[in-house]
Amino acid sequence: MAQSENQIGVVGGGLIGLSWASLFSAFGYETIVYDPYLKEQNLAIQTVHNMWASLDLLYEDILDKREVKFSNSINDLKSATFIQENCPEDLNLKKETILKLEKVVSENTVIASSTSSFLPSELQSGCAKPERIIVGHPMNPPHLIPLVELVLGEISSEKITNRANFFYQTLERIPVRIKKEMRGHLANRLTSALYREAVYLISEGVADVSDVDAVISNGPGLRLALLGPHMNYHLGGGNGGYRNYLEHLGPSQEERWKTLGQAPLTPELKEKLISGIEIQKLNLSELKKKRDISLIEILKTKKANKL
Repeated sequence: MAQSENQIGVVGGGLIGLSWASLFSAFGYETIVYDPYLKEQNLAIQTVHNMWASLDLLYEDILDKREVKFSNSINDLKSATFIQENCPEDLNLKKETILKLEKVVSENTVIASSTSSFLPSELQSGCAKPERIIVGHPMNPPHLIPLVELVLGEISSEKITNRANFFYQTLERIPVRIKKEMRGHLANRLTSALYREAVYLISEGVADVSDVDAVISNGPGLRLALLGPHMNYHLGGGNGGYRNYLEHLGPSQEERWKTLGQAPLTPELKEKLISGIEIQKLNLSELKKKRDISLIEILKTKKANKL
């Protein structure tokens, strides 16, 4: 697919920012990462190259890589036509950064925030051109997981949203437009609901951390990697589909909903959760590598089967 933007600015050289940068640059976009606190530029470059290796396995012959540039001056983003902001999840810091960006970039530049929780209307407040500020929220790691949640604020531009949607599509992403602002958007609200119950079950002594993880990764997680909850229950309804499922098994779902819990993250519970991971003595680097390789295989399978 043809490129839709001239230069991409990535604000923040952390895990998410470098993942985005590796994706943008792998698809041939001129990409510059702005991070005033980035000290290990060589390490950042190597991280991008390592992510390219994963992308090579996934996209093979369609990539057109360009080296990522790095800068500690926000003024070097002046030619960017699309900005992906990845500051730490601090509302004041994000708003301050966006206000600085507005003084540097063109009035036609799109500013998309990777925020996992804040509303676009909160980010737009006080801006000179609030309509060009949207949320483009990825799932970690963005260079592999194709979802991008597009969330508009109260005065977001339809033209800007369509432009962002097309840009992400040129990167083989799957943008999903969220119809209403809500804290945590869509994906994080769904994952938070699952995590809340996972933590509650530990607090109640129903299972250990490793047991909960095993149940999800070897059970419903496998189905959810292929189809969403509604489509899975549609299949669960037999020949009658979703209608049959809701008519016959809907009441049992409601009974389970009544028993779902919530446990406060006390220091004691936090320690119990952390200990449940640390006792497994896993190599973090090796685990990440296995996860990424497995993600690539899942994505290839989904594409081959048009799921």
